[in-house]
Amino acid sequence: MKKTTDTTSDRGELIADNQTWINILEPELCKDPAAVESLARLLFVIKKEINSGPEGVMRASEVLSDGIKVLYLYTNAHRAALSLYLLSLGGELKPQDEPLNLISAAVERGQKKRSA
Repeated sequence: MKKTTDTTSDRGELIADNQTWINILEPELCKDPAAVESLARLLFVIKKEINSGPEGVMRASEVLSDGIKVLYLYTNAHRAALSLYLLSLGGELKPQDEPLNLISAAVERGQKKRSA
């Protein structure tokens, strides 16, 4: 399975192979056949949109972006960010450790790296 930080250098290489899907779905999601069915239907609709042309590609991209935002709420990154925010609300952080300061600095470094 590719790491999330890996990039595909060869356009013929798959972004995700069968093992990647298995690793994502197992063990929890596979315990819920209705959830797997819903995911399969969503992927089918996204594929259909992509194949419909440029407007469909844009719609598919929007659906995927929305999905990423929703999935974020279930990540360890979100849990850590919420913990940091709650510490901030309680006045328990140094100014340099305030969420906005930490996040803004990291975003700025990432954007500089991307544009380099």
